[in-house]
Amino acid sequence: MFKSTLGAAALSLIAGMATAGTYTVTVTNNLSEELLAPILITNVSNDSNIFMGSYVTAEAEEQILTGDPAKLAARIGPDAMVGHGTDGPPGVLLAPGKSVTFEIETDATAVRVISMVAPTMLPDTYVTNVVDLSGGDKIKAELTRFDIGHDEGTKMIVKFGEMMMSDDTMAATDDTMAATDDTMAATDDTMASDDTMASDDTMAMAEHPKAGAAATITFVKKM
Repeated sequence: MFKSTLGAAALSLIAGMATAGTYTVTVTNNLSEELLAPILITNVSNDSNIFMGSYVTAEAEEQILTGDPAKLAARIGPDAMVGHGTDGPPGVLLAPGKSVTFEIETDATAVRVISMVAPTMLPDTYVTNVVDLSGGDKIKAELTRFDIGHDEGTKMIVKFGEMMMSDDTMAATDDTMAATDDTMAATDDTMASDDTMASDDTMAMAEHPKAGAAATITFVKKM
């Protein structure tokens, strides 16, 4: 289940305490091969328009599956701000290793950032974070990748690295079972020693190469 670092009540409180400010926003795609769809930014008090229990609202699902934030932006209203890259098609995506810069105006001191990862390699994943803008005139944050489980049929938000870890662990278990069968069939002279075999713990803990900070975002307040 998706959980924010700050409690909902605390986020709502700090989100309404600031006067409107203009920010220059820069988003960098850290993924090696995948593109990012248009980026939606909004006051974190609008999280109820994005998340519903352990899943997402229909409008947020639309953005995560298609990359188009129009329906979610319409549900949120004037607090929704969207920036996008120039790659593609259709010319609104952010290519791997590239950055895009745009301006927003908000009176929030905490904002939600959300963007679909284009499904060229894996379906129904997105990047997001809550960014606290009260910590200074320049704030940098990482955007973490999640999977909504739509393609898998679970419809439950899971952190991307944890999802892949589970798959890798299952594969490791299958490999271990196969190795056990091979060991039983092998003679004592041809069996591999225990020291040369990778442990299940090592296999399960190996980080998936696509896990981690998929993107970074920087907010610079204009004076």
